[in-house]
Amino acid sequence: MVKRTTSHGFSFDPLLGVLTLIVVSSLLRLILAWTLGLGVDESYVVSVSRAFSLSYFDHPPIHFWLVRVAALLTGSEHPVVLRLPFILLFAGTTWLMYSLTSRLFSERAGFYAALTLNLSAVFSLSTGGWVLPDGPLMFFMLAAVSVLERILFSNSGSTSLPLWLAFGVLTGLGMLSKYHAVFLLAGLCLYLITSPRVRHLLVTPGPYIAVIAAFLVFSPVFIWNAQHEWVSFLFHGGRAVAKSFSPGATLANIAGQALWLMPWIWLPIVWTLVGNIFSGPESYKPKTLRDKSWLLCCLASGPIVLFTAATLWGAQGLFHWQAPGYLLVFPLLGRAVAEKAVASHRLISGWLKGSAIIFLLLITILASHTATGWLVDVMPEAFIQGDPTLESLDWRDLAPALQERGYLSPAVKDSLFIVARNWIEAGKIDYALGGTLPVVIFSDEPHHYPFIHSLSDMKGKTALIIGRASGMTDTETVLRPYFDSMVQMDNINIHRQQRSEIPLSIYQAKNFHGDYPLPFGIR
Repeated sequence: MVKRTTSHGFSFDPLLGVLTLIVVSSLLRLILAWTLGLGVDESYVVSVSRAFSLSYFDHPPIHFWLVRVAALLTGSEHPVVLRLPFILLFAGTTWLMYSLTSRLFSERAGFYAALTLNLSAVFSLSTGGWVLPDGPLMFFMLAAVSVLERILFSNSGSTSLPLWLAFGVLTGLGMLSKYHAVFLLAGLCLYLITSPRVRHLLVTPGPYIAVIAAFLVFSPVFIWNAQHEWVSFLFHGGRAVAKSFSPGATLANIAGQALWLMPWIWLPIVWTLVGNIFSGPESYKPKTLRDKSWLLCCLASGPIVLFTAATLWGAQGLFHWQAPGYLLVFPLLGRAVAEKAVASHRLISGWLKGSAIIFLLLITILASHTATGWLVDVMPEAFIQGDPTLESLDWRDLAPALQERGYLSPAVKDSLFIVARNWIEAGKIDYALGGTLPVVIFSDEPHHYPFIHSLSDMKGKTALIIGRASGMTDTETVLRPYFDSMVQMDNINIHRQQRSEIPLSIYQAKNFHGDYPLPFGIR
């Protein structure tokens, strides 16, 4: 291993540093995976993944397939088992960040890019350790850009059709993880148009081979949507529909982005991106260095600008939608930090150490509270409006309670099914029951569940209608017409460390009539 020495005489081995970072951060994510229950999205993904599909209502299929393979190979749906593939993928993402940035700029820049990536909450937590599409998305995006770097900045890469094919396949796998990966193709197009050095590639077969390969890999999503009236595309397109001029929503969205990335990481990232964009494709800096920076700007800007600007007209915007764009700014940030560290080592060292300490402290507080609820005793006034960490509480009390009441006995369960009032509770219930009873949703937003079970198959059966007590007050009024009779049963309480946290209401409804006005699904 080659050590790099700064002007202050500080001996530093970037390769050893990034390998240590990968091992330590992966171990910490495994501890979190063991400690914390599945979040609402995770429970839903695990439950829905039990029914194989070419694609799914909410997202393309790769993360659904990954979690199902993990469960089948191990025979377990323990959170550690389910999250392990995503933890390993992020270890790969961290390595790819180091490797890509090292080739673009320097090994020290690569280390700083990988380190700051792991000090950003949206990447280190949700992307790095949760059962979500973002894990495979970020991995395949960086893998694709790594190939693209070889195409554009090696001596013969631009004429290598196998490299263009590899870029297309990896981009397609990114699109098969989450739709956001299509921004790689848009960003590449922008780069080829605006960079004089490579503009001639627009009249060569390589880029077009890549696009064709990407959409061929993505074809299962097209096939599934074509079979189901394009429901997923319509769902996501509807979220981008403009409603009204809402500058307040945009400011709130930007604040959310800053919080998810951590403000002390977000500000330098935005400063670095804006500075490189204003430098443009041509500048006084060395040509290849400017080209490399401009490529990253082109690839990164799409999701950041589009999903932020959309909120200005009232379109729905979640704080992590811009994350694929920010991912590709980290190499630029790593380069800026490496350059700054030469002249201001103490400043950079203090910033990085402070970022790490604050990040680990926040994670420790939040994770320990999520697992135990101790903050409720310390500062109850902070939870008057509810405790959002309860979303990560597995409903482990549900199955034993239903078993005790005789609902899960072989003689009874074949005539039963579960009704949930929304997709969040459906995922929690379904994961808790391990797929032992069919779960359907009676709602106008049932997500993927209508594509798993046909309501006609439930005709004549008895339903257990289950949900949080606070959201079940209108159950008899709304759902009684679809059954012969309905009676409310005793509540079941979900506990966290012996504390009753979530009361569940249960209704037993007999002789389902076989229909409910769902917006889509198996007919």
